Amino acid sequence: MNKRCAIFLWYHAPVKKKIIVGLDFDGVVAYSPLRLLRLPVAVIKRNVLGIRETHFWIPKSSLEKRLWSLAFSTSVFPARGTELLAQLVDDGTVEAHLVTARFSFMQDELDRWLDRQGMRQVFTSITVNKKNEQPHRFKERIIKANRFDYFVEDNLDIVQYLASRTKTNIFWIYNLLDHFIPYPNKFPYLKKALQELAG
Repeated sequence: MNKRCAIFLWYHAPVKKKIIVGLDFDGVVAYSPLRLLRLPVAVIKRNVLGIRETHFWIPKSSLEKRLWSLAFSTSVFPARGTELLAQLVDDGTVEAHLVTARFSFMQDELDRWLDRQGMRQVFTSITVNKKNEQPHRFKERIIKANRFDYFVEDNLDIVQYLASRTKTNIFWIYNLLDHFIPYPNKFPYLKKALQELAG
């Protein structure tokens, strides 16, 4: 092959499209032990309190906000798969966007976590629920605005809501208590989800 032909083939080679991925924070990017409580809480909401629609409690008072922040402070360690995420971003396979429904009063804690773990540069954008919207509706709005190819979420109620209302492929990170629930794209942790979407 002569030099001119090689240059022609290089110039006209198809460029692989970057995969645009949105990721939840607690339970997806950060490991959260609170994930184990999701199924019992969902059962109580539906069978005891009779709440069928997707709805989340939003803390209002100073005490409620302190307790909420304390509960989510358990998300201390990066989830299994964050190293692969950084690698996929570095090699241009993935464009990662962090979309967390954490409320406005939790922004500083999130910023500290990202800086401490050296993960801020992994994300093209970091979107926090600053207006304290219902988490599922907030994520629906952000997903539609950004037209993600994939969104990775660990809350099954939100997964089912988003899957029925967006064109994005919604990946679910399940836990030990709800692993038996059927869903087409479910994974035990972030690394498995990333391996699937990156091929």
